[in-house]
Amino acid sequence: MTKMMSLSKYEHKVLPGLRDQLNQAESVEDVKKFFVDTILKFLSLATDGNTIAEYEDISLVPDQEPYFSLTPQLSNDIAIKELANSDLDAILGRLAEQAANRYKHLAKNNTKTNLKIKNH
Repeated sequence: MTKMMSLSKYEHKVLPGLRDQLNQAESVEDVKKFFVDTILKFLSLATDGNTIAEYEDISLVPDQEPYFSLTPQLSNDIAIKELANSDLDAILGRLAEQAANRYKHLAKNNTKTNLKIKNH
């Protein structure tokens, strides 16, 4: 049986910042940006800065679980592969779920706001 490495200490470092940013987000684009920025910071912490992660390698997918996607280039990064026996996917999923919920909330309310503006 292989031992699973926990990255939760890094999750706890980035989670408060993500929550604050999501609460301040005014658009779905803000949510996407804050999510990707947080994941980049998390991956940097988890790999001691050894990952080649770029902004374009990470996407929020709010309508489909696990709510995020990584490019094959990032998934095949040596530093990320070394985290294969960790809770990386679970943590990314939890962070993405929070961002996806805020995204959906803003998207729904933006539609209502636009309808109200058109009707006046």
